[in-house]
Amino acid sequence: MSGAEAGLVLGLISSIITVIDTIVKVYNDVKEAEGIPTTFREITRRLPLVRDTLRIADTHITERSLDKESCRAIKPILEGCKDKAVRLEIVFRKVVPQGNILRLDRYRIAIRALGKGNKVEALMKGMLEDIQLLAGNYVIKALTAAEVAKLVKAIEEISEMPPSLSEDTPGNSINSYGSGTLNANAGDGTQNNNTGSGRQFIGEKQYFGKTDWHPLN
Repeated sequence: MSGAEAGLVLGLISSIITVIDTIVKVYNDVKEAEGIPTTFREITRRLPLVRDTLRIADTHITERSLDKESCRAIKPILEGCKDKAVRLEIVFRKVVPQGNILRLDRYRIAIRALGKGNKVEALMKGMLEDIQLLAGNYVIKALTAAEVAKLVKAIEEISEMPPSLSEDTPGNSINSYGSGTLNANAGDGTQNNNTGSGRQFIGEKQYFGKTDWHPLN
């Protein structure tokens, strides 16, 4: 086995397994908490499949003599898998732990920061596809037909899951968390921003007088 190249490959496998174990721990610490999207549970349930497949590949690579070209063929697959795993960990860390903001809102904020291609189901599917590609590499070929079938089934199940966040944005919204003054103006005409206590009347027209009078009469 080529020492430097093989070391990089095995190091990537080890680092992905570490990230997966971290994600599972982050979820398991508060898995019964209110407000965690159900998709996160489904994703966490399938992470051990990725980890176990990587362990099989690690053993197979360690026991075989792989040349530089073989290692270089495997390395980009593992790098892509690690990138997705790291982004998945970022999302879990931002959403799952306790906080003042609703978890679904934190999820929207996280996806807005990372990009819409980083929904948890998309990352999980991508990782499974990377692992399937790794397992199918002629150098590895370490999985049994049953183990490969598990990967295929997991990919199909993730593909059929409803989106964890709707693609539609139902109009404009304003969220304010914490104290302080919030001024929000939109449209034409006079805009009034009021602070402090007391009554505030908002409307195009206001009528004060007898209750039996109506502007349409």
